[in-house]
Amino acid sequence: MTFSPLISGTVPHHNKYSSRQGRAISRINQHHWAGNSGGDVRLTSPTAQASCTYIIYSDGRIMGQVPEEFRPWTTSTFEADAPAITIEVQNINGQVNGNDDDPQSWQISNAAYNSIVKLLVDVARRYNWGGIAVGNYRGHREFWQTACPGGFLWSKMSMTRSLAQALYSKGTSPLVPASPTVKGKTIWQLADETIEGLHGSGDARKKSLGSNYDAVQAEVNRRFGVGAVAKAPKSIAQLADEVLVGVHGNGDARKKSLGSNYDAVQAELNKRLGGGGVAPKGPNIAQLADAVLRGEYGNGEVRRVKLGKNATAVQNEINRRLKAVPVKKPSISQLADAVLRGEYGSGDARKAKLGANYAAVQAEVNRRVG
Repeated sequence: MTFSPLISGTVPHHNKYSSRQGRAISRINQHHWAGNSGGDVRLTSPTAQASCTYIIYSDGRIMGQVPEEFRPWTTSTFEADAPAITIEVQNINGQVNGNDDDPQSWQISNAAYNSIVKLLVDVARRYNWGGIAVGNYRGHREFWQTACPGGFLWSKMSMTRSLAQALYSKGTSPLVPASPTVKGKTIWQLADETIEGLHGSGDARKKSLGSNYDAVQAEVNRRFGVGAVAKAPKSIAQLADEVLVGVHGNGDARKKSLGSNYDAVQAELNKRLGGGGVAPKGPNIAQLADAVLRGEYGNGEVRRVKLGKNATAVQNEINRRLKAVPVKKPSISQLADAVLRGEYGSGDARKAKLGANYAAVQAEVNRRVG
């Protein structure tokens, strides 16, 4: 079982973890306790449905909980945690000026902060990320409706990345590879890394990406509108998106539709689905929204015609992402998940936090636990 060499020890996880389902570790998700005590009690409780990869205390100690091979239960969804190592850190104060987002709210100690930076560098080196950037150090609030990791840490995310990158760059070449690994990553992920500069340019990029170079470069070019759009070939990532929403059918029909791209697209699909999977049937609203945001469905009436019966659902997803409309509140099922993870306490505290949703959520919780 893998833990950072920086840990002082481990704490019980009580089997509160699940499979990453083939997802490569590509980022760290930052969390905080929302208090100077009790956070580790919840994480190490055998009944609270919450865990993390690492706990950092105010004295700077780093404790391992869930081994890195497994997905911890920290950031509320599989998609958020599956590719992530998660950090929970102890606070030294609480909310300031009645505002969780105040930069002075939920501060942490200097020792704890230094441990975050060192852990970032260690993880980036061991997983050959090539550096610390926006894409591989994220905050809990980017994936869920929450103020976590608090105003203090959130206001310092950019500085934290910069400090970690400076320390990372001082490492010797055996510890700091010139470019991140490409093994197990999708064309879409590699294109993201290329745009962030992690694979260099010119011959250095070709060397870093190897056999993936042509497919990744085509995807990067497509995003930036390079070349004649009407004649530009679709990237492997784009074709995989289309397969997942049913554009190319299945079996022999898919092979005929994709032609010489079939093997590369199928390999891309298998990576996304954890290997050897079968593309889900029916439309995937999130993927259709991705395609719309990439400009593949046009605007206005053209978009509505192309999306057909999915137009409203896709537009709602786009509005949610762009905050054009208020973000939908968590469902009763999602609130019940959070209760089972211990995020709403118990008794009167739970009633107060859930408000008008208390009865419905408690009924759902009771149904699940029998």
